[in-house]
This record gives sequence, C-alpha cells and structure tokens, in this order.
Amino acid sequence: MKRYFSIAVFILISAKLFAQSGPDLVRAMRGGRLSLNAEKSILSAGEQTQINIDVFIPPDVNSVTGEANGDGHPVHMSDAAHTLASADLPISYHAQNWKILQGGGSLDIVDEYLVRYTAPGQAPGDNTMVISVELIPTGHDLPKVVLLKTLYFEDGDNIFAFNVPASGINDARYSQKTTGAKASATNPSTVAAIDPAILARIPAADRARLRAQKNHVDAAVQASNVNLVSLTSNANAIFDPSNNVTIIKFIGLGRDLGPGHPSAAGSGIMIITYTGGLTKGVHPFNGISNAISFSPDLRPGIKTCACAMQGNQSLQRLKCGGTLTITSMDGDFIKGTISSTIWNNKTGQDKTFNRGTVYGVFKIRKAY
Repeated sequence: MKRYFSIAVFILISAKLFAQSGPDLVRAMRGGRLSLNAEKSILSAGEQTQINIDVFIPPDVNSVTGEANGDGHPVHMSDAAHTLASADLPISYHAQNWKILQGGGSLDIVDEYLVRYTAPGQAPGDNTMVISVELIPTGHDLPKVVLLKTLYFEDGDNIFAFNVPASGINDARYSQKTTGAKASATNPSTVAAIDPAILARIPAADRARLRAQKNHVDAAVQASNVNLVSLTSNANAIFDPSNNVTIIKFIGLGRDLGPGHPSAAGSGIMIITYTGGLTKGVHPFNGISNAISFSPDLRPGIKTCACAMQGNQSLQRLKCGGTLTITSMDGDFIKGTISSTIWNNKTGQDKTFNRGTVYGVFKIRKAY
C-alpha cells in the first residue's frame, strides 16, 4: 500500500511540475529567450563539443523587494519539447538548417535541437568557427530566428570565453600568455645566476662567497616549498592543505580585438577557488568553497562576472555549477579547463543578476 501511495504522490508532483514549467517554457520561447550554447567553446584540433538550443526560464521577481525568487535557468530545447508534449502544449519553434558558416569542421545531427561539432584538424585562418541554425515558428505571430554560436580554436595559454546574453555579453574572449622564467638545475630560484664575464673579474675569495650565498638562498627556497618563479607568474595556483582549497589567479587578461586578433596585455583579473588540490582529474565545481570572480577592467562601473563571490551579499548566494579539470602536470606547468555558471548584473542598479557561462583552458604554474 505504501508503495502505491508513493507512486501516486510522484505522479501528482510530476503533473504539478509539468503544469508549472510548461507555460513558463511557452512564455520564454515567445519572449525570445532562445540561444545557442556549446558544452565547450574553445577547442583543439579534432576535439568535439555538443551544441544545444536552449531556452532561458527567468526567475520570478518579488514585487515588493525587486529581488529574484531563486535562480533563472536554461533548459535544452530537446527537453523542453518533451515537457511541452507531456503537458499537451504546443512548441513555438522547430529547428532546421544547421550550418557551419565559418572555420570548417563537421556537424553530426543528434536530434532537431542538438548537434555534435568536431573542430577542424588545423587552425582556421582567424582561429574562429561559427555555427548557425534557423528556428521556424509554428504560428504566424512569431518571427523566424537565426541563432549563431562562435567557437574558438585553442591557440594560446589561458583563454576564457564568457556568455551572459541578457547582459549583452556574447562570446567575449579574454586571453593571455603565461609568464615567468623557467627554473633549472643551475638556477632553481629567482636569484639570477651571475654573468660569467662579470664573475671572472671578481676576486676568487669573493666569487666563492657569492656562490655560497646564492646556494644558501636557493636551498632555503627549495626547503620552504615555495616556487618563487611561479609565485611571480601572471597565472599561478596556491594550494592550502589545511583547508583543502586551491586558489588560481590570472592577472593581465586582455579582451581579444576580433577574429584573428588576439589580445594585447590587458588589466583583467580572474580568481578561481575550488575544493581540492592540484591533482589530475575532474574536480566538481559546486562545493561550498568554489567561487569565480572576473573583472575585465579596473575602471569604476565595469561590472564583475562571478559566482559564489564571498563578501558580496547578492553574489555569494548565486552558486557556481560545473567542473574544473586538470588534464596534465609536469615540472613546469599545470594544464586544464574550467566550465561553470557565472552571474552578471548588467546595470549595477537593479537587483536582478543575469545567468551565463564561462568556459576556459588554462596553463598555470604551481606557486606552492
């Protein structure tokens, strides 16, 4: 009896959810909240990614406080189609004519609203690939819509693509080259080796004393487990074993000027915090210590893209969601990817934060 009661309750709850989400989906589609989103927007040669047509369901807004009740969220159109069919509601758009407009590669149709894209075997002329799809309305009172998605061919050390359509941030790409001198057996720290030509003109006793001092400093640095070469880099990571938290920082990210024109040095700053150490594999990016903060410019009025930003009452409750993956580690660099939900306040005045995504590849140094 208890089992049948549980099944009945599940059916009633499901029906209620369909009744609530169905009309929301219809309104969102008719309101133009449709976008083309990629699982990964920065690809290497032959790499694949799924591209979905999404419909964004905005949160309800409290009429008294002006604040959102909960979070808005995207829904894949493939899932939306099933939900609407189950609720006996019409769908507003059908998709057709998926195309690669620029950059090459190939498309495999998974279903009407979902494709799998494979990047070309070598970089296109401007390191950019553009995908399009047509949305054909099912009624006469809606316009035809063409959605575009820009993907980037991986061509640098640290590359991040931001998308917050409701804030006017569409495939904004920021990048930088990782700096920092390479350590070696003869120069394991930032204490530079003395030029041999200069060293030859120094008395033998003084040369011996300078070598001893340098060896003493190098030994102290190595014993401290602090890598000064990496600590002074513009892209590095610090692991705190007592709290099991890693902080990755990028300083000097610049906005790409356009296809084929990578950024010069910029003033963008990005800080990523996650639970766990610097180990290979997938690190879930949804824990209590996970956070992202990105500011593209230091000028007043430039709005931050962030999630779970501590110290900000509005942003710290807007959670991250995704994964951070470390793909390789060697003696010099740690490479990986980040994919997460982010939030942005377009005007800085209202209390509504727009939901978006960031996807990036990175090449960082371990400071300690």
